[in-house]
Amino acid sequence: MTTFVENIEKFADLQQQGLEPVRELTALAVETFEKVARKNYALYGDILEFTVSQARLPLDVQEPRELFERQVASGRAFAELLAERAEEYAELGRELKDSSVSQFEKDVVEPAKKASNAATQKAA
Repeated sequence: MTTFVENIEKFADLQQQGLEPVRELTALAVETFEKVARKNYALYGDILEFTVSQARLPLDVQEPRELFERQVASGRAFAELLAERAEEYAELGRELKDSSVSQFEKDVVEPAKKASNAATQKAA
């Protein structure tokens, strides 16, 4: 027969085991948020730099043709930069998908399979 203190200790252990996956998923969520926020911060910086450079062009250039050529060149460079950023976002998405799927498998699917097997064995 177990004592009250032993039951409380078992309950605390079960609670800790139950909360550990939540803690790990929370850590993954925080890491994900930070990565996405930093990517967004970099992108917003790129947009700011492009906008300011476009606004300054008419002040720096007197000839309309040169202004147009520099605007086009700057626009092309910005489009290429955005394409690079898009690829970075896609890569980040792939990384996050892989890590979240493996975390979900470890913390949800495997324990559910173990519980199902234990229930099946107990019923037999």
